[in-house]
Amino acid sequence: MIFSGIEILFFSLGVITTLAMGTTYYYNTKFKFNWGTWSSICLGIFLFIFGIAWSFSSILEGEPRAASMGLVVFVIPAIIFLVLGRRLALKKAISN
Repeated sequence: MIFSGIEILFFSLGVITTLAMGTTYYYNTKFKFNWGTWSSICLGIFLFIFGIAWSFSSILEGEPRAASMGLVVFVIPAIIFLVLGRRLALKKAISN
């Protein structure tokens, strides 16, 4: 076996982090985020990555209930923060 579960976890976390940073940079150059947008988006990205890492590591340890609760507790608020940050960025862009 070439890759175990933890190597796949760190690789996927690296890909998700790189995509999140690149997308955030692209939209920042397009919309010029304010501090509220930045804080909402950064907190959403952090919670999303943390939730994915929590759930994947819980599955590797054989705790599927902890994995599903990690998705509920961390990823759902992350999606809410990301949507809020998007709304704040679009609201600022429309008013300019």
